Amino acid sequence: MHYSMRLTTIILFLAGMACTSRLFAQTTEGSQDLATLYQQIDEAIDRYPQYVAHREQQIDKSRQAFLSEADPDKKFSSAASLFSLYQPYQVDSALRFAEVCISLADTLHRPDLKGSYLAQKARLCSGIGMYVEAQDLLRQVDKAALDRQGFTNYYDASMHVCGEIGSYSHLPAVRQDYFDRQDLYRDSVLMVAEKGSEAYLHLEMDVLSARRMYQDALNVSDRWLKMVSDGTHENAFAAFYRSVVYDKLGNESQSRYWLAKSALDDIKCAVMDQASLLMLAEHLGNDGDYDRSIRYARFGRECNIRFCDRLRTYQNSLVVNVLEKNYQNARDGYVRLAVVAAVVIVLLLLLLAIGYFRRRARQS
Repeated sequence: MHYSMRLTTIILFLAGMACTSRLFAQTTEGSQDLATLYQQIDEAIDRYPQYVAHREQQIDKSRQAFLSEADPDKKFSSAASLFSLYQPYQVDSALRFAEVCISLADTLHRPDLKGSYLAQKARLCSGIGMYVEAQDLLRQVDKAALDRQGFTNYYDASMHVCGEIGSYSHLPAVRQDYFDRQDLYRDSVLMVAEKGSEAYLHLEMDVLSARRMYQDALNVSDRWLKMVSDGTHENAFAAFYRSVVYDKLGNESQSRYWLAKSALDDIKCAVMDQASLLMLAEHLGNDGDYDRSIRYARFGRECNIRFCDRLRTYQNSLVVNVLEKNYQNARDGYVRLAVVAAVVIVLLLLLLAIGYFRRRARQS
């Protein structure tokens, strides 16, 4: 009996040790992966001019094709290519080529294309806080002429602008009304969008996460990541939404990993509309990595200003949070230094006083 109990105890102890070892290995591996990713981001920031030069070469090539093309259909394709290249890079140019696409679609008598690009232009306007302009553009869309992709773009832009207005409204009734509209447009996107499209997948993950069905959301993420290529802006978008799920699960290591992966891909693609890097900078500030945190925040801010000459509210708040944390850390450091210096001075004075009284005692 005693032998059996001892054997059982030994087996349980060894099993516990094995589990602990696996957990420790996973934690260490996650930390190593994160450290490697942070190093890669640091190196990518140093090489950023090369990535920008590559995108500029792509833009120049498409611009030359656009300027030299006489055929309206091919000219439209070149304008659409330029719109796609500018969309995450420079908003003013993207808006300009969205307008070119709208004009060419009119020339080609393609109300479906016109409506689709009106919606995409509206989505860009909504993304930079131009809500009135976005709503005006959406009112110009001839919904009867839209195809499946056109409807997806229209509902997606409508959903976004309603969500933004709802978020920033201080009137409860207006806020709720726009959130209700946002929900309806979200349902519409999910009804018309292709099941494997980016528009569908990220909303599917949003809905599952809102229902706390996190494992189902991660399963969708697994499928999504298999559909995109590593090192692309599409992969960065998929990685960002995976980080959101892990953040809701409270898995800080995985949340930071996928946020860092998203930021790295976007840097290498010369994406100026940075979100992941700013969020990562805030996390790093919470982790106490203040030097890296402020470097990422400053770099992300510079990119976003290049994308759009004014920072949006959420970007401002992220940058301010990082700077405040670093200021607080520096201030705490100065306070600690002052306390240490005061203690040292008091001890020195005490030693001097003791030495003085000892000499007086010997003299007397």
